[in-house]
Amino acid sequence: MNGLLTDLYQLTMAAGYFQAGKAGEIATFELFVRRLPPNRNYLIAAGLAQAADYLLNLRFRSEEIAYLRGLPQFARAPAEFFETLARFRFTGDLFAVPEGTVVFAGEPILTVRAPLMEAQIPETFLLATVGFQSLVATKASRLVNAA
Repeated sequence: MNGLLTDLYQLTMAAGYFQAGKAGEIATFELFVRRLPPNRNYLIAAGLAQAADYLLNLRFRSEEIAYLRGLPQFARAPAEFFETLARFRFTGDLFAVPEGTVVFAGEPILTVRAPLMEAQIPETFLLATVGFQSLVATKASRLVNAA
C-alpha cells in the first residue's frame, strides 16, 4: 500500500515525533463522530476491512522516500527518519466495531493503539475511508428504512 496515501501533516508530525525521540511511545487514537446532523441520530460503520488491509500493507517504497527527502519540510529531518520509513510496518493493534454496526455520536468506530509514528501516519487514510464508506452505508440504511 502506497505510503503517501496520507497528507503531509501526518508525515511532518511523524518526523517531529522522531526528532523528539517520541516515535516509539505508545499512543491510542479513536475514530468517532463528534455529532451527527439534525434528524440523523445514527451512523452505520463501514470501511473497516479496508482500514485493516491498509494498516497491514502500508509500506514506503524507495521512490516515495526519495520524494519526501526532496521536500523542504523534511530538509532538517535526520537520515534515520527516512531509514525508519523504509522499514515501516504497522505493529500496533486495531479494535473496531463489526462492519454494519449502528454507532452514535461520541462512540468509537475504531481504535488504533500503536507506537506514535505508526498511529499518526495512517490517520488521514483511516478518517477518509471509514468516514466516506460509513456515510454511504448510512444513506443506504436510511433509504431502506424510508422505502
